[in-house]
Amino acid sequence: MKKTVFLILLFMTSSLLVYSQETEPVRDTVVVAPKPPLLDSTLLNKNIFSVLKETGPSMNRVTIDQNPNIESLLQRHITNSAGRKITGYRVRIFFDNKQDARNKSEAIAGQFASQFPEIRVYSTYEKPFFKVTVGDFRTKSEAMQLLRKIEGEYRSVFLVKETINYPAI
Repeated sequence: MKKTVFLILLFMTSSLLVYSQETEPVRDTVVVAPKPPLLDSTLLNKNIFSVLKETGPSMNRVTIDQNPNIESLLQRHITNSAGRKITGYRVRIFFDNKQDARNKSEAIAGQFASQFPEIRVYSTYEKPFFKVTVGDFRTKSEAMQLLRKIEGEYRSVFLVKETINYPAI
């Protein structure tokens, strides 16, 4: 009886050893696929109706049959939305309250505006701080792209959640 139990245990142990040698260890992997852009920047400030009428790379063309009021309604919506404000993100590139903070903030705002003319610059004073904030971003990820691009050029850059101007369509 003892020999039988011993043989069964020996067989089970050897089977486990063989099984553990044949299988590969499980590796946990995470694949992060890049998100598609939320906005195609090549279409920024372009009329979609005129873009669709252009000849494509394979000499293809799109023809749209629609009520002419649709285009005028879209233009009216864009005009009415230009003054709207929404909650979004900006990148703060300067924040100081020393005696020369005003001059520094003006210099930094001018430097950024000349370096990135397509991005709006906002200089503000809220007692006792002078602040320079840039951009109008609807999402945090859009703002982070700019932050990563400029973080080596400015002493301290960080994101702020603010009321922003309605982005251009």
